[in-house]
Amino acid sequence: MINLDYMFTDKYTLSSFTINADVTDPDTGAAIDPTTVTISIKDPDGVLDVNGVSMVKDAIGDYHYDYDIPATIGAYVGRTKCTSADDRITIKTFGFWAEASI
Repeated sequence: MINLDYMFTDKYTLSSFTINADVTDPDTGAAIDPTTVTISIKDPDGVLDVNGVSMVKDAIGDYHYDYDIPATIGAYVGRTKCTSADDRITIKTFGFWAEASI
């Protein structure tokens, strides 16, 4: 199971921010490290801006990705994908709105 800090209702000015993923065992809730944790993000035009890039491991079960928002204003969507040693896959989606700074 993956929990993300950012959901579609969040708004950001055109800059950068960090997307976090906490990876836990669905039965025990304990932090775990899967074989891979990747992230993909599409811009408001549907163009794949980030494609299956590995997230940075900070601690057991704690991953992040620093994203520089391009100059395109609008709704961005993304997903994280975790693959376990026994090839089980968990995918979680997220979204956010980027707007011009005032």
